[in-house]
Amino acid sequence: MRFDLTPTGMAGTRATRWMAIGWLLLTACLVLQGCSTAPTRKEVSKLKLHIETSGHLNSDEQGRAAPVVVRVYELKSAAAFDNADFFTLQNEDRKVLAADLLAVDEFILRPGTGERIERKSNPATTAIGVLVGYRDLGKSVWRATWRLPEAPDAAWYRAVVPDRTIALKIEARDQAVSITEVN
Repeated sequence: MRFDLTPTGMAGTRATRWMAIGWLLLTACLVLQGCSTAPTRKEVSKLKLHIETSGHLNSDEQGRAAPVVVRVYELKSAAAFDNADFFTLQNEDRKVLAADLLAVDEFILRPGTGERIERKSNPATTAIGVLVGYRDLGKSVWRATWRLPEAPDAAWYRAVVPDRTIALKIEARDQAVSITEVN
């Protein structure tokens, strides 16, 4: 008695041939998919922001200093932030900044005090915006923007250990806010 495990006849040969062609096409598609380029991710930066207030912060006509509200924004684009007025940003910042808003921190700071922010930034962050609620908005510089350099493409290990640190000093003086880079 003889057992033949190979397909016999013409129909078996055609089925085997089509199965082989199907496997070959599937393998080719998988190889091409594996070789295609994925969108490049941008490197995550470590943000180190130091906010300082002066002793004469937000003073009135008698020279009495007063606390202020400070908001720090991480933005995809600074255009909407730069074009909005104070009250719109104060009351409707999430609506006005919409898709450009990545993160926001808010503090109430007394004269002569400070605050620190240290965290990984969003890879899409291109600008840091600062809003300070001064008593006399007409005579103050209540907004400052810092454009970040474009983030390089991320190496595979940089998602866990960021290499790029952005250190900025935010100063809320008597009637003006400014941002400077710290080396």
